[in-house]
Amino acid sequence: MKSSAVTDRFDALDAWRGLAAIMVLIYHFIYIVKLDFIYSRFVTNAYLFVDFFFVLSGFVVCHAYRDRMGSARQAGGFLLRRIGRLWPLHLTVLFALMLGVMAVNLGGRLPDSLMIEAGTGGYSMQGLLLNAALLNSMGFYGVAWNGPAWSIGAEFYTYVLFAAVLLAAGSRRLLPVALALSLLSAVTLLIVAPAYMNSTADYGFLRCIAGFFAGVGAYHLHERMRGRALPAATVLEIAAVLLAGLFIVAAGMGPDSASPLSVAAPAVFALAILVFARQGGLASRLLTTRPFRALGAWSYSIYLIHMPLLILLGFGLWLYGDVTGASLKVKTEVLGDPKLLYDLGHPLAATALLVAFAAAVIALASLSYRLIEVPWRDRFARLARNHETAGRTLAPLPPRSVAPAPVPVRVSRDLRR
Repeated sequence: MKSSAVTDRFDALDAWRGLAAIMVLIYHFIYIVKLDFIYSRFVTNAYLFVDFFFVLSGFVVCHAYRDRMGSARQAGGFLLRRIGRLWPLHLTVLFALMLGVMAVNLGGRLPDSLMIEAGTGGYSMQGLLLNAALLNSMGFYGVAWNGPAWSIGAEFYTYVLFAAVLLAAGSRRLLPVALALSLLSAVTLLIVAPAYMNSTADYGFLRCIAGFFAGVGAYHLHERMRGRALPAATVLEIAAVLLAGLFIVAAGMGPDSASPLSVAAPAVFALAILVFARQGGLASRLLTTRPFRALGAWSYSIYLIHMPLLILLGFGLWLYGDVTGASLKVKTEVLGDPKLLYDLGHPLAATALLVAFAAAVIALASLSYRLIEVPWRDRFARLARNHETAGRTLAPLPPRSVAPAPVPVRVSRDLRR
């Protein structure tokens, strides 16, 4: 066992996760509220930051568990930890959203898009059950309830696949299998997915496999290069950011016009992760400061919480127009695609609302991280250790973790984490 593989700390990558979550928040906001000056290809293609999450998850999960999963019992412990990192917050947010939408429906004054139905629409009981079971990226149903949570379902079942591959192939053969799975998934998306890398509830599982196992491959390369100095680290970090930014700009004209080039997202983000995993440049030093580390810790909560709050914000804007008779919705074009958006009348008003909304999401995410993520992660970590030891000892609760969900970036040798 290569115990040295579990001593690295990837604080800069942790911070990038938080920044990516904020970009996804902005991306969803501007398709609800009109904000003309921000409609650039970079922002309208920010759905690709979800692929950064997938690649980073593969990287750090391989780092943490490749040499610690040699039996079915250890695989069971791994999956218990993954459940503890993903499911409690997902269920909490989903339940809160359900209560909010029910309250809107009981009020009787609502747009058709928020109506709860049995088996159709964005707020059906069928969609709710599939979301609760994390089966929201398998093509059984369209995007429903907390839309971004499709990626959480895709990631969990990719964890299951990772454990199965590791048990079947072993750590020595993991790399070729991972590269084959990533390439096969990417090619399949290129051939059959109508939206290419903007696939969500239909081909989202394949999208996650492509990114996650590209991250597994990236970790193997990082491990081989780890003992060598990174020349011109600051220049390489800036170059990696520029390359990723240029790729995002070139990947299409927004979510409705994704190009085949978008399928290269796992490879591009894997390269950026390889650079920042070394943490040798000035950009990494900035990212490892306390504010950015906090943003990284809260990233999973930011990602899951922002859409339910955005749904309620949209309802509030709709209700204002319905009550006053002055609807705020206007027809507009976003990079050539017609949209119905809420127009607040002045860019400064929309900008102020975006800033206030982001601040509210971050504040709530800091609470949910402390009150939901950490306690439940620790409870499941205890269950996992007891499972791994076949119940021979009652494992104590692990020390409070500081790594962000859904995947730990800081990892210790102690199996409690």
